[in-house]
Amino acid sequence: MAKDTPSMAKNKIKRSLSAIIDPHPSEREITALWNYFDSSCVYCGLKMERKSRTAHLDHVVACSEGGNNSIYNHVLSCGKCNGDEKRDMNWLIFLKQKSLSPDFFESQKLKVENWIKQNNAVKIETVVMKEAEKIIKNALSQFDESVKDMRNLRKINTKKG
Repeated sequence: MAKDTPSMAKNKIKRSLSAIIDPHPSEREITALWNYFDSSCVYCGLKMERKSRTAHLDHVVACSEGGNNSIYNHVLSCGKCNGDEKRDMNWLIFLKQKSLSPDFFESQKLKVENWIKQNNAVKIETVVMKEAEKIIKNALSQFDESVKDMRNLRKINTKKG
């Protein structure tokens, strides 16, 4: 397991603060997603076991592009499809590229579209998002200052040793 670094901590701080406004799916919601997608990767159809931890919850619309963390903005994907191949590609384009047959493409497309239609998450107002970004920026700035202070403290301590 990787050791925590300041940059990893900053990322966790940012994600944790963001999740206060746009919470991540609950275990109950994740179970519903697994059931809806029949424990299979939406892109390649690979059957997965939840306990194996090989699956990803893939955002249909990335948060950076205006998506949210609602369970209905996620699909079930295997690590190879989401982690290695799809990356930031649009889900529909990737599904079309990945599909082995037109029938598979059409059935999966319909399944995803019916899933995302259920997304009734309240859109975060622009003014709220901008204020949240300022709060996060401030927290990260304070963290950076604390890291500098700790590094200076370490220098002082090593000079005495």
